[in-house]
Amino acid sequence: MSSPYPSPLKVGIFLASHVQLLDVAPIDILGMLEEYWLRASGVPENLVAQALKIEYYFINEDGKGPNQMTGGFKVEVTHSITTCPPLDILLIGGPDPSYRPSPAVQQFLHTQCAHVRAFMTVCLGYIPALFSGILDGKTATAPRELLPLLSEEAPGVQWVEEVGEGWEGLDEWSGGEWAGDDGGVHEGGIGG
Repeated sequence: MSSPYPSPLKVGIFLASHVQLLDVAPIDILGMLEEYWLRASGVPENLVAQALKIEYYFINEDGKGPNQMTGGFKVEVTHSITTCPPLDILLIGGPDPSYRPSPAVQQFLHTQCAHVRAFMTVCLGYIPALFSGILDGKTATAPRELLPLLSEEAPGVQWVEEVGEGWEGLDEWSGGEWAGDDGGVHEGGIGG
């Protein structure tokens, strides 16, 4: 039995300014579903046959890097918003709280979100999505302590407290760092 997902699965990680390192952890869950990791873990062959083949795209606005993240980590950038191909999954980790997406980034996010299978943000990753207008008319969540403020400031979004609550279609969500891990697996339909 082969994987029901596109092969290779194109996973993009949008890197705004000083993304929080832990916020991009959901890609590690996907990485553990690749053939190498499944074999190294001693998983039965019938499950290895369903392994994902993944291409990772580390994207920032200008394609220049490495991209600075929190904790002194730097990530090598592979694509700019103009060179990135259409993605199957797009993940946005939390940028610094003052970040606002440029019109070019807003267009990139709209273009990608028109066809991705899963669009995920973690923690403050909701900022680029919110300020790009992608969340308008959608169900989303954010760090719990921000939900009352966001409900007032962005009434066009149906803000919910729990990951998975009220999902339909390609709704977006953005809980805290740990919520992203289990939510990413659920949203992508992987393992569930």
